[in-house]
Amino acid sequence: MNKLTSISPLTKLGFLMALLVLGLWVIPTMVSFYKNQKIYNQKVELLNTLDHREGAQLEAKTFHSEVFRHDAEQYFDKVEVSSVADDDYEVILDVDPKSLDQFHTFLRNLSMDYAVKVEDGVHYHENNGSMRIKMILKPLI
Repeated sequence: MNKLTSISPLTKLGFLMALLVLGLWVIPTMVSFYKNQKIYNQKVELLNTLDHREGAQLEAKTFHSEVFRHDAEQYFDKVEVSSVADDDYEVILDVDPKSLDQFHTFLRNLSMDYAVKVEDGVHYHENNGSMRIKMILKPLI
């Protein structure tokens, strides 16, 4: 205790300022950093689980109408792919109404399998007990 009284007041003031900076700036910054790091890791994990959905590839293929038609025929009754203006492709699928869940899975994974985007939405029409689905695909590459 005797040593504390022998320290100069300027040193005591410097020590007090260092403790004040530690308590008011360094510790809250560290807490914020570790909290943000935890949130970041959770979001990275969520994105990784979305990337590894069942049936999806990590590398999207370039769009080719014949390859797409061949791949889609494995899932659907009838597939028509025709070229329209501006390098877009109109896709018409005939789907059994009971297997619409399979179409929605196909649509959800479409942009992960092929480098395309769906333009102007997806249009459903009932046609003699089956569903006719029309959509316009725009190749991204």
